[in-house]
Amino acid sequence: MKKFLIFLFFTINLYSFNYSQTKLAQQFANKMHIKYGFSKNYILKTLSKAHHLQNVLDRYNGRLKGATDYSWARYKRKILIPDSINLGKNFMKQYSKYLKKAKNIYGIDKEIITAFIRVESKFGLYGGEYNVLSALTTLAFNPNRKQKFFKEQLEKLFILARRENLDITKIKGSFAGALGCVQQVPSIYLKYGVDLDSDGKANPNSMADCIGSIAKFLNRQNWDNSLPIVVKANVVGDGFRRLKSGYRSYYSLNTLSNFGITPKEPFFGNGAYFIRLKSNGYYDIYLGDRDYRIITKYNASKAYATIIALYAKEMKK
Repeated sequence: MKKFLIFLFFTINLYSFNYSQTKLAQQFANKMHIKYGFSKNYILKTLSKAHHLQNVLDRYNGRLKGATDYSWARYKRKILIPDSINLGKNFMKQYSKYLKKAKNIYGIDKEIITAFIRVESKFGLYGGEYNVLSALTTLAFNPNRKQKFFKEQLEKLFILARRENLDITKIKGSFAGALGCVQQVPSIYLKYGVDLDSDGKANPNSMADCIGSIAKFLNRQNWDNSLPIVVKANVVGDGFRRLKSGYRSYYSLNTLSNFGITPKEPFFGNGAYFIRLKSNGYYDIYLGDRDYRIITKYNASKAYATIIALYAKEMKK
């Protein structure tokens, strides 16, 4: 019982820890004042409202085993199923006004926008479990392998809140500080955030604005709606095992053919990205085009890019 009370006391003290009183916070406030013109008192007062989130630190540093699963098997099991596909089609009906608006402004098809939002947050159901100010403050002011990155993101969070007139203490996101239903860190949202619902602010917690931000990102990367993104491959023999498979693994179609790999569907261009994904003891083999590579610029994962491509294809049926 005594050990439990000590643990409880320690946990409560950590949660109520005042970051604004630390030397790092003073340095941060000085930088924000000199570089961006913020009041030092405002920065420190805001940081005093941030809670220490030990589970965020543990989760990011990999101490919470099994907390996240981005495997290809899980993607298929959770996303390429009838219930999930129906959610996407209902989403396109519900937000048809904004999907059409995004298409008119940015030229991006509704199906690929829908696929991003499904994979990133299940249409807003996930991705908003954490207070972003607290999460980024915890990661910015405690040792971890990307502490410098998180300190930069905390800076950008203050800039974003000021630019869009958002209450910084109420912005929700992921344990790593990614915002809203498309899970963009503050620096990315500053670049691609869109006020698609015309309410005067680009709000990461607005579904309409999420639609706009994905459309803007894809537009800036020169997305081509006419491309297939990924196609299933025919495979002869086991030569495919000798080819490197990563999100940058690009080969000519002739080279792929020499290893027994050819596209099952019509494919544009003279080369393709080779995608080998293991699931339940066997391999799914796909070929990707330049749009596939664009998706990996949003998240550098071949499983992520492939599941978005396949989900978008389901939305077109």
